[in-house]
Amino acid sequence: TQLVAAIPLLLDGIHLRPNSQQPLLITSLLTAMLNGPELTERQLQEFDFIKNTHRATALINVARDLFLFNAVQPKKEGGQVPVSAGLSLERQSALNNNGKAPWTSDKAILEQVKQRMVQLIGSGAAFPTEIPESIHEQRALALVCASCDPYFQKVSDRGKDALKRMRPIDYESETLVSSIFAMLLGGTIASDAVGVRSPVNATTKLKLFSYLNKSVKATASFQQWIRVVSDSLFGSGVTVKLRQQGMSFMLWAIEKAPSSQVDQASPLLLQLIQRTLSEHTPTGTSSLSEDQLRGSAYLAYGILAKRVPSLALDNLEHLQALFGAFVNETVGVRSSIQEGLLAMLSAYKNVRLSQQLQNLLPALLQSQLKSPVYQARYCALRYAISAFPFADMEARWLCILGVADAKHEIQQLARSGLAIKPSAVLERSCKLPTLDVAISFVHNKAQHIIAGSQALVPEARTAANIANPIVFCSALDFCRSLLLATGIRKQSDSLVVELTDLEFINKHEALLSELQRQSMQIALSSLDTHDNLSSLWLDLVGAVLWDTCTDDATTVSKALMYLVEALSLGPQALSHVFFDNQQLLLSRLDTHNYKVQLYAAQALSIVYYAKLLAELGSLDLTFWNEQLVQQLHDLLATATAPITPKTLDKQQGAIVALGYISHGLVAAFLTKKSSNLELAKLKQAVTDIYAALLRGLQAANEPAVHPDIASAWCTAASEVYRLDSLAIGQLDTAEQAMAAAVKLATDPSAPKVYEEALRLMSDIAVGRADMAGSMIEFLYSTAGSTTSKQLDKHFKSGEALARALGCFRCTLVRADWVLPNEPAQVVGKQAVDANQAAVDQLFTKITTEMAKSTKIQERQAAAIWTLTVIQSCPGLEALSPWLSKLHTSLSMLLSDRSELTQEVASRALGLLYNMGDASLKEDMVFSLISLFGGNAGSSRRAAADGGSADVQQALRRQIQSDEPLLEQESLGQTPDGHAVNTTYKSILSLASDMQNPSLVYQFMQLATHTAMWNSRCGAAYGMANIIEQARGAIQPYMKSMVPKLYRYTFDPSPQTQAAMKSIWSALLGPSFQRSALTEGETMPTSGASVVEQYWDAIMEECLASMGQREWKVRESGCNALASAILGADPELVVPYLDRIWQMSFRALDDIKSSVREAGLNMCQSMANATVTWCTPSSAESKSHDQQAQAIMASVVPFLVDKGVGSDAEDVRTFSMGLLLKLCRTSGRYLSSFVPVIIERLIESLSDMESQTANYLTFHAEGHGISQEQLESIRLSAVKSSPIMQGIEMVLEYLTPKSMEDLVPKLQNIIRHGLGLPARAGCARTVVVLCVKKVELVRPFASTLVKAISGSLTESSAFQRQAWATAIGYMASMLSPKMFGNLLKHLEKIYFDKYSDDVRGVSGQVLEQLAQRCPERLREVTTGPGTVSFVYFGRWDASKIIGVAFENAWHEYIIGLGKLTSDGLLEMLRLPLAHIADDSWPCRIQSAKAISDIANMVDREARSGDSSSQTCSASIRTLADTTLLELISALHGRLWPGKEHVLGALVKVYVVCADAVADNEELSPTTDAVCGILLKELKHGEVSYRREVLKHYCILAKGTNLDMFNQMSGALLQQIEQYGSIASNSDAMDVDDDEHALKRPQQLMLVAAAIEAMQLTLPSGRYLGDSATKQLASVLQGIALTGVWNIRVASLECLTALVGHCARELEHTCFEFAVDIAPILEAVKACATDGKYVSVRTAALDTLEAVLCVVSKYPEDSRAKCWREGAKCALNLFLKDPVPSISDRAKGILDVSFKTLP
Repeated sequence: TQLVAAIPLLLDGIHLRPNSQQPLLITSLLTAMLNGPELTERQLQEFDFIKNTHRATALINVARDLFLFNAVQPKKEGGQVPVSAGLSLERQSALNNNGKAPWTSDKAILEQVKQRMVQLIGSGAAFPTEIPESIHEQRALALVCASCDPYFQKVSDRGKDALKRMRPIDYESETLVSSIFAMLLGGTIASDAVGVRSPVNATTKLKLFSYLNKSVKATASFQQWIRVVSDSLFGSGVTVKLRQQGMSFMLWAIEKAPSSQVDQASPLLLQLIQRTLSEHTPTGTSSLSEDQLRGSAYLAYGILAKRVPSLALDNLEHLQALFGAFVNETVGVRSSIQEGLLAMLSAYKNVRLSQQLQNLLPALLQSQLKSPVYQARYCALRYAISAFPFADMEARWLCILGVADAKHEIQQLARSGLAIKPSAVLERSCKLPTLDVAISFVHNKAQHIIAGSQALVPEARTAANIANPIVFCSALDFCRSLLLATGIRKQSDSLVVELTDLEFINKHEALLSELQRQSMQIALSSLDTHDNLSSLWLDLVGAVLWDTCTDDATTVSKALMYLVEALSLGPQALSHVFFDNQQLLLSRLDTHNYKVQLYAAQALSIVYYAKLLAELGSLDLTFWNEQLVQQLHDLLATATAPITPKTLDKQQGAIVALGYISHGLVAAFLTKKSSNLELAKLKQAVTDIYAALLRGLQAANEPAVHPDIASAWCTAASEVYRLDSLAIGQLDTAEQAMAAAVKLATDPSAPKVYEEALRLMSDIAVGRADMAGSMIEFLYSTAGSTTSKQLDKHFKSGEALARALGCFRCTLVRADWVLPNEPAQVVGKQAVDANQAAVDQLFTKITTEMAKSTKIQERQAAAIWTLTVIQSCPGLEALSPWLSKLHTSLSMLLSDRSELTQEVASRALGLLYNMGDASLKEDMVFSLISLFGGNAGSSRRAAADGGSADVQQALRRQIQSDEPLLEQESLGQTPDGHAVNTTYKSILSLASDMQNPSLVYQFMQLATHTAMWNSRCGAAYGMANIIEQARGAIQPYMKSMVPKLYRYTFDPSPQTQAAMKSIWSALLGPSFQRSALTEGETMPTSGASVVEQYWDAIMEECLASMGQREWKVRESGCNALASAILGADPELVVPYLDRIWQMSFRALDDIKSSVREAGLNMCQSMANATVTWCTPSSAESKSHDQQAQAIMASVVPFLVDKGVGSDAEDVRTFSMGLLLKLCRTSGRYLSSFVPVIIERLIESLSDMESQTANYLTFHAEGHGISQEQLESIRLSAVKSSPIMQGIEMVLEYLTPKSMEDLVPKLQNIIRHGLGLPARAGCARTVVVLCVKKVELVRPFASTLVKAISGSLTESSAFQRQAWATAIGYMASMLSPKMFGNLLKHLEKIYFDKYSDDVRGVSGQVLEQLAQRCPERLREVTTGPGTVSFVYFGRWDASKIIGVAFENAWHEYIIGLGKLTSDGLLEMLRLPLAHIADDSWPCRIQSAKAISDIANMVDREARSGDSSSQTCSASIRTLADTTLLELISALHGRLWPGKEHVLGALVKVYVVCADAVADNEELSPTTDAVCGILLKELKHGEVSYRREVLKHYCILAKGTNLDMFNQMSGALLQQIEQYGSIASNSDAMDVDDDEHALKRPQQLMLVAAAIEAMQLTLPSGRYLGDSATKQLASVLQGIALTGVWNIRVASLECLTALVGHCARELEHTCFEFAVDIAPILEAVKACATDGKYVSVRTAALDTLEAVLCVVSKYPEDSRAKCWREGAKCALNLFLKDPVPSISDRAKGILDVSFKTLP
């Protein structure tokens, strides 16, 4: 007590006294802590560090120095004492009192002092949470030093544990950062050198770095952090880990330090980085840690350049260094170099580079594109894309080169750098490369190819880069994309397009739409504004024709396609320029690639057309009559030659060329309307071609003709017959050609031939309108035989029909037109118009036959053909008379069984609706509504009375009166009884909800979902015109439409969903912002903004839908709401939170499985959103906090009450998952909800336990599992459960107020909680509370312990242990009265009539108390549950219970001190009270305890540590209190375990023998003890008598009592039993197992009796001759015949008996009573026993004793005989094989026989 009281005074002295007195004060302080008792919690609180902060500061300073101090090693050579790391010589001298303190040289003492100190510093009682922050920080640093102790593991472990228990520290504290820097760098605290502190050791530095790497404040002090980084990298004694931490801190400092400091430090940082890289160069054996260090250095390099851009912008030295490192570094480091380079890239973004960098950087990057390391190439491309504007062609050129990279990732990156974004095209602020710059740049790169430099050697071609086909193709693609973008930009003011419609810019495919062709035409026209630019582009696209080494088919076909575009859409002058290069085009007709042949033929057609058109009126026609005719004859000869595999490609090219060239020549003649006779040869050649084509077509159907050749004949004929050949005097062969085409189309085995045959038929009909009818009849005849796998044929047939009917008004025919002039200029205006007769014929067939056909194939064909014609021939006047009839037919097809037919009819109806006038539109709405059934009667009557003008008004009145437009269950049916498609039901419902049914056609136009629309054919039907028309009609109804439409986009029906999504995306696409709006109307431009603008309406629609009867409506409502929640503003959601959760959980328990899945998705969306909203932000935001609190206030109670407590398993599981997520992420927002969350989570541990565990609880034995094993498994599951982890996380945010609410809930669970998991979880919760929130638990500790005490006797052993642990943690917080009541309760449990395992809980609790708060146990020295109880429990019959009490006792006795009389009486209290208990085990336990107490008293008396008076008093107390009680307890019959009481009596008597002799009252106990032993020896089982003999031997050894007269008779009786045992053994039946089992026990009893007889021989008197002879005779006989252990015992007893007689012979000189000769015979018999060494050894002992007697005996005949016998026996021992026996016999011979006469 005095030492404890001195600690505050010593701390005051350390604070106030000068440095000269510090050593003595610190030594005194540490000595007081070392020698004093462990400080109790109350004593720690009395230090009151909150008020006396100077004491806390002084203690922490001493503690930190102590933790840094290590046992001093021997002095150095210079005589100086080595100073521990982190200390100065002055502080170390103060700490060890100039080397005089015992802990200076004794490590054991130093460890003990450190343990006491870390226990004090880490105590929450001494340093409560209210302690000032500065002291809290310094305490943390002291514990850091303790946790890094390199010599004492226990100190380190305790330091780490204390750090975990501390509250978080503020890493941004200036004092903390300053202290850490001081510890890392060292410093001075005095003017002389002895005050200089050295830096702390490496282990402590590593721990301190973990704090610095989280502190932004640490980066604000440039001078300090740069020194720390330098020392950690290159200081003395640095380790690999320390270097890594130093580099990590450098990265942190560079990123977080103020810009001004980073600028100032950049030269030093650069030096450190470069030095690190130079001193740790990569080798073949580089370790992982070295690679990590270099990788971090490279990353720091890049981040430094990012923070200080001037490092990268001044020159390329650093960039070159990083790029150069790729080659030299290992694979593991390259990723870090890449990160560094990408970080450095920020310095180049959005910065105008100097001219020097603009010149040097592209060259550097281009050189890196050749690097073998792909990361270098990747980074080079990233720089090319990001460091230069898109208009920079040098950068784009690098991307073009990157496309040819072997790495796919780099190829994709390069393509992204070349892609022109559609948004950039429409926004003029985005700069694109100008056409003149781009084309000139690429032209310059390809100059050697354009110039025809075929002689370049391979090395030169490789160096030129452009020779790579992939690079050349990429360059062309980019220039072509730029042409399209320029063309679109020039007309953007008049365009209304979707951004998705501009994706063709980067697709590099053929131009199909009018927009694409027009954009290219405008761009090519703009090339003429620049000098020679069009020629440059023509040179580029034609370069492959000059470079004969370029054989890449993709490149050549792409270049030729661009060439055809330039010749067709560009100025005609380009065609004249290219005329001289016709041979280059002809040479490409032999290639293997069909596309190359096709584009070459088209180019020839355009070139010859333009040239002939220009020269038809000239005089010189030599080329046309001579050279061209010869070319045509050569091509014709090639085309008609016999087919061989080698000539197949050449023939195919010749055939296609003949068709296109003839097309161009005929077009030229038609354009000029010329019949120039001077071109007769050319015309004759054309005539020959016509004939050859016809023959080729007729022969194409033969099996010997290759399909490619047949297809080529069709293609060539299509070009020829598209123009009316009769106009130029050709023979009429159209009918023959049509017949041949029909014949080819009837064979479906070759799809390509079939497709070209259809195209041929349509082109014949274009040129000859009268041929269209036969084509229609043929297609109609084949439509019904098309299978479901050949649906593509319907689209091909429809395209052919559209071409034939629309002629040159058809967009498909326009797409095939490649000539520069418009078709009207060639064939005339009348020939361009549609074929009215064919239109009538086709639609008559469709409306009267096909649409009503019973064949599904014909109905499909009817719908597809109608759509194709309408779609491909927009604005065709010939269709107007057929609109009404087509509407009727298509409306019928809406209910077709085929989904494809329905979709096609839907789209066609939408197009028809837009083509009709107002009256027709209203009639169409009425008829469609009527088709779908429902209550349209009023509308029908209105139509009858007022005509079609009143239809729409009638429908609106019907809607406004809430009369259902469509009955739920009575939709119209088809004639064959099939229901109307639900997709269109949904569309009609949507239109009716908007109170405008006429909008149904706009919706049907926009709705598309069949997979066929993703096919090559379906993609041809665009929707741009549909969208523009629908927007205007639907715009006034947006407010009523959006909520319904939004929900429908999530309809469970894939068809309905796809249809509605099409409508949604079409109406609300990105380009809608460019459409016209009415005045004052603002229209959302994206799906997200639409949802926000109509949020309330959408919420109401979705929530209402989730409660509807139809499952599809419920499901769509769930899915729609889930999507709306994603990314929504929480302010919008909060008002609906309760309803959303209620409906979501309702859906989660829906009867329909798909609705349940949708409900789960909805719940997951809400969960993700809630977690995001309720996660605290790094920066404090009051609005965010208020918002999160509002959400938590709504969500948490709902989850706790209705979610986790729900009867629906899915709801319960989901709610628990979300609640746990919130526990992990919501942080401080949980504080007000902690009690209810913890209560529900604890209860859920049982509720959510698996059914398997519940089943095994009742059937464990049947599965071979014990109850203990099962409970262990269940509790392990509780500990590792996510629920338990959630509880632990929530407890972090417990406040004093919420603790008040939590305690009653915990009490209720402790007392009434159901299920093992819940109760175990509650116990663990209490433990966690005690560990993390000590101060909050303290006021409620007594309440909780009282509740737990009532649950200690429950049936589960593991749960009892859990409660015991919880009590152990709270015991130190209990009041003395409550603590005493707890101990009293434990003793009551132990002695109540509980089973052994339940009684053991007392020991478990005491064990926990002894471990957690032994000082509290020592405070209570008397009374129930104290010393006597703990000691008594040690001897429990149950080993498990005894071990618990044993562990408690070992902790207990540390502070008990020396044993006093009062202490002895307290220890004896319970043993004496229960020594005569009715329970035998309790008697045994008491006897064991008393026996051990006697041993304890005996040890104290023998040790000499206590005074003699104290020892005597203890012995007297022991004798007075126990002897009579034990004697009394031994009265009565024999009972199991009685021997333990007898043993206790003997032990106490032995210890107290002197006190008994001196006490007259106790002196009779001697006879009583002997009498009890004698009595007990005469009855009982053999084993019991053995125990009696064992205790008698103890008594004989421990006292000087002469008990021979009392005991010899009984002992002899036991010894003489051997004869009967031996005789019985001989006569025993072999099957007498019982006797065989008893015999060993009996033999051991005889041996014990002989041993007792030996101890009974009196030492102070002679036995007498008769007694001696009798005993000797018995022993001699046994020694001769007994078993080995009995023989040994008898020989030892004979030895003692001979010695006893020899002593009497010396004193009295009487005649030796015992005859030695029989003894010698026994010795000789034993000497020959070759089996047992112990027998021979005992015999030698006896012989030695006999020789001693013989040597002293007077000479006579008997003595002589004895000597001879002894000598004979000794000779036997001399021959013994055991050296120890023979050597000893030799020694006896040398000694004994020299003295014998």
